[in-house]
Amino acid sequence: MFGYQPFYDGGGYLSLTESDPPQSFVEPLTLAQVKSFLKLPPRVPANPGEDEELESLIRSARAVAELHQGRDLVRKQWDMTFDSFCGHVILSREPLVSVNLVQYRDSAGELTAVLPADYIVDTAKGRGMLLPGSGGWPSFTPWPSSAILVRYTSGFAADSVFWKDEGEPIKHGMRKLIADSFINKLPFERSYDPAKDTFGVASLLSHGGKRILG
Repeated sequence: MFGYQPFYDGGGYLSLTESDPPQSFVEPLTLAQVKSFLKLPPRVPANPGEDEELESLIRSARAVAELHQGRDLVRKQWDMTFDSFCGHVILSREPLVSVNLVQYRDSAGELTAVLPADYIVDTAKGRGMLLPGSGGWPSFTPWPSSAILVRYTSGFAADSVFWKDEGEPIKHGMRKLIADSFINKLPFERSYDPAKDTFGVASLLSHGGKRILG
């Protein structure tokens, strides 16, 4: 997926959940909204190539915004693996929506799911936390590597109140980034410095972000 590679965070290995069909993301900007912002006239006949380019720019702008924000702007499902249970697990993508699966593999290769009643999910904190219940995490002899799997969902829904308030400057930054990329196809056609723009793209895309602590 654009903008992401599996990475370690707090001892865990993180990657987007692979599924069939692949995950599809509901983007915060629609093709019609971007065309309106660019003031593109109706194409007769239709120009599917232009639409594909704009849809690609929408996805790319959202991915760039996520890098600035340090959080997911669309709903995604992640798999985080660990070699063993620790005192608590901090999920590395914000905002946490739900924990979908916690399971472990023992030294014999047998998979066991941890019941939701046996762990605590805290979505109040930005990153979200998964903690063991009163009985602690299960005691077992783990598989040599990646014995623990935590599958969770994070990100803002397209119709979330977030996009009507805090997310509006982010969407505007995305529109400006899309417009700059669409109109100025090549980087050497003109020199663009976001710092000299009163509503600079980098500033807009960073609005309200950088909430991950520690």
